[in-house]
Amino acid sequence: MLTEALKEEIQTAYSRLLEEKGYRARHCQKSMIAEIARTLGNVPEDNSVCVVEAGTGTGKTIAYAMASIPIAKRLKKKIVIATATVALQEQIVYQDLPDIRLHSGLEFSFALAKGRRRYLCLSRLDLALQDSGQVNQTFSFFENADGDSDQVDSAIFDSMLTALGKGEWDGERDSWPEEINHATWARVSTDHAQCTHRQCSHYENCYFYRARENIHRVDCIVTNQDLVLSDLMMGGGAVLPDPEDTIYIFDEGHHLPEKAGNHFSHFLALYSTKTWLQQIPTSLKLASAEVPAIGSGLINDVDTMVQQASQRLDDAAQVLQLLKVDAEEQDDGWRYRFPRGRVGNDITEVSKQLANSFERLDDLVDRVLPLIETTLDDVSAAQRESVEYWLSLVGSISTRLSAAAELWHNFSVAEHSPPYARWVGFSTQSQTEGMEIQLSCHPVSVADELFERLWSRCAGAVLTSATLSVARDFSSFQSKSGIPPEMVFTSLASPFRYQEQAVLAVPKMRTDPGQADQHTQEIAELIPGLLDKEIGALVLFTSWRQMLRVFDDIDEAFRERILMQGELSKMEILSRHRDAVDRGEASCIFGLASFSEGVDLPGDYCRHVVIAKIPFSVPDDPVDATLSEWIEEKGGNSFYEVMLPNAALRVVQAAGRLLRTETDEGTVTILDRRVVSKSYGKVILNSLPPFAREIS
Repeated sequence: MLTEALKEEIQTAYSRLLEEKGYRARHCQKSMIAEIARTLGNVPEDNSVCVVEAGTGTGKTIAYAMASIPIAKRLKKKIVIATATVALQEQIVYQDLPDIRLHSGLEFSFALAKGRRRYLCLSRLDLALQDSGQVNQTFSFFENADGDSDQVDSAIFDSMLTALGKGEWDGERDSWPEEINHATWARVSTDHAQCTHRQCSHYENCYFYRARENIHRVDCIVTNQDLVLSDLMMGGGAVLPDPEDTIYIFDEGHHLPEKAGNHFSHFLALYSTKTWLQQIPTSLKLASAEVPAIGSGLINDVDTMVQQASQRLDDAAQVLQLLKVDAEEQDDGWRYRFPRGRVGNDITEVSKQLANSFERLDDLVDRVLPLIETTLDDVSAAQRESVEYWLSLVGSISTRLSAAAELWHNFSVAEHSPPYARWVGFSTQSQTEGMEIQLSCHPVSVADELFERLWSRCAGAVLTSATLSVARDFSSFQSKSGIPPEMVFTSLASPFRYQEQAVLAVPKMRTDPGQADQHTQEIAELIPGLLDKEIGALVLFTSWRQMLRVFDDIDEAFRERILMQGELSKMEILSRHRDAVDRGEASCIFGLASFSEGVDLPGDYCRHVVIAKIPFSVPDDPVDATLSEWIEEKGGNSFYEVMLPNAALRVVQAAGRLLRTETDEGTVTILDRRVVSKSYGKVILNSLPPFAREIS
């Protein structure tokens, strides 16, 4: 219950923060604090999840911190703040929370929690520096079947060791002074499966475990949404505190359902799988030289099962090859999507056999792990490192076998409810034998999973973002997220004076996106006139093809001011754009979806946002197509229930790049007449802030 004492503590802390920072109270921020406090005041009763849509300028971090910290401390619960982007995560940890603690009078501790892969593994660094022949090659093989991980930069590893020895580096990837490519970093980091935990000789000095010990001592943990989801997938409490002892705050919360879908999806490359599968007996024979207890009998059993699984993979390949006749051509090969996610009996039968083979093989490999662990207690220090390597490798093999078994289990069921989008890809770009066959499955809805693993278990939760509703209707997000409809859903007014600060323009056009080539040509003709007098502008496209065509067709003089996605990194484009504007030179960014959110260009850096067309989902996206079929099958309308709400939210996100502060001004132009010529256009226009409108 939200007591008077708690209310007073929150109000006092907020007033003190405003006074010391010289801020003025914002009505929307005060409303957000009150709504969150009322909701979390219900903990540990029901109805303790709060969904708050609040736009740029609200001061969301201050609002949820002010409301949640005193309540969590009184309830003896932990706070986990989870963001979707690294940029916001770092802003909260290095700017917002230190500021709040310094000026509010609230006493609390906080720490940043990162996944295991963000930390150096000392054991793996030793291995990389030794470059120990067959052992090292085997590790590389099981991590990445195409061999990319073999490209080891020994000079970087030497530099890492030197920096650690001098105390100049803390073992985190993000604090290494230079860019490290993924393949190189993978050689000196590890994951849950490969980590040998307390068995590791470096355990006491492990950077990950040191950080993990720290996060369990603090009041507030800042992390990313993927780490929260990974923890929940492992049952909760594996890395982060137990959900029952946690109040979660999901900032950038509109990303959560999509990220959850990725965590529950599966992928398998058939021939690559067969190749690494056949390496398992050889690896165990090598391991048995260090761990005699593995024994030839167990290795022979594994070998027999590997041969059986390999034969069944060949059988699956024959069945799946028949689908290529009906597959659609893609940029990187062909793809066959199973309508409504339903697979035929021939595929379910071979999938059942493969699920059984991979499960039995995983059981055999799991029997090796305790044998290696026991050996660790009896070997000399010199031998210990080598045995640890084998423990890590066998753990990695087991995880990969388990993941393969899960995919085959999914395909062994003719149809799921809710369905999984399931498809088969055929690629000629692989270096494996013949054409590679890739199987994928992805849930079309994670609502039930999120409810069971998160909302029904957590002590409380706050989910906030600027884009959660469509014209203040939360039904689309509620159905995707699995948050019970009786929970609190609220949309707060913005502090911006939209009608005074910005204009929404929809100019006259001869064409619409249904005439793809002509529409692209007209965009190229219009942009120079629209943006000629703007020093900073952002043009957002929905496809590479249209963006490249417009760039090629646009007036040559205007083209000189364009910075286009794909030519440079996102960070470099933004840096060059700001530098140009600071010099008084006009600059225009051409970008795709990744530039429509998380891009902060206040003032002159962005005076005009151009949206080339309504960003509807790609019609052949396997997940969206299967979801649409499922909705239609239930008697619904997939366009109005899924495609239109998603497109409206993307338009709102794109338009949100314009006003970043209360003094910004500018224009949002939509070069798609369907927002006025089609009946559904009203939904999109009504979802946007109340800009002044100039609609021809």
